[in-house]
Amino acid sequence: MPPSKVKPDTGAPWWSIAKAHENAYSMRLDCGRAGCVRRVLLLADIHWDSAHCRWDLLKATLDQAKAEKAPIIIAGDFFDAMGGKWDPRATHDAMRDIHRGGNYLDLLVSTAAEWLAPYSENLAIISYGNHETSIRKRHEVDLLQRLCQELRREGSRVECGPYWAFVVIVAEFAGSKAQRDTITVCYHHGYGGGGEITRGLIDHSRTRSMYLADVYLSGHIHRRNQDENIMTTVTARGVVERRRQLFLRASCWKDESSDGWHVQMGRAARPIGGWWLELTTRKPSDSGVYLLDYRAVPT
Repeated sequence: MPPSKVKPDTGAPWWSIAKAHENAYSMRLDCGRAGCVRRVLLLADIHWDSAHCRWDLLKATLDQAKAEKAPIIIAGDFFDAMGGKWDPRATHDAMRDIHRGGNYLDLLVSTAAEWLAPYSENLAIISYGNHETSIRKRHEVDLLQRLCQELRREGSRVECGPYWAFVVIVAEFAGSKAQRDTITVCYHHGYGGGGEITRGLIDHSRTRSMYLADVYLSGHIHRRNQDENIMTTVTARGVVERRRQLFLRASCWKDESSDGWHVQMGRAARPIGGWWLELTTRKPSDSGVYLLDYRAVPT
């Protein structure tokens, strides 16, 4: 299905984020009446500071989120952080000029905070990936905490998320907190190498055996794919119910198709982009209850 035409939102903010547990967040949305469409931007593996990151494509997507006042979730590896003199992977052509200096890690944080400032009101969660945890392990520097602190200092609501967490989306309808529907998102930055045959799809089977949710988001392997599943269950009253699940793999924003480590490992170009989680309010004619439909649309 083609993406819905979502108009820019000129009204008040329609979402909020709150931490409920070490690995759980509550995201409340004002979803209006039947026909109202809201979108949440789901990203991963931006590798923002790499010279190969497609800032042009990323900016266009973030600008759309800003126009819609849409919340943004980044599931790990916002930073690339491979340009330090200690890193054997470091190359001059992969480092931006703004990050050349004797305080490399400091420059990553300050320049990222400045670049993200126009989208500070949209950022909901930026979580750890293996690139951030590697820096924290080897240098005892927490890039993400520092970045989120800088953004919150300027008024952002952004949360520094763990490597994995649940995000419970609570939709409130027609301005009434009495009418609600919920969708549970489970994000996990990812693991493994994403083989050429399975392309990470086999991970979805592993994920649903360990975490129960409606929408699953992961990244890490720089692939973009989508899978869908139906879970069948029964209530205590003997009513058989079906539960729809979406499995979303967000790809990277870094073009690695030129000569370098990626190519030398026998890997070709990867898709660029993430997903819009599109939420549509509906009200069946045979009931007075609002419901929330959801689908994924590539960026």
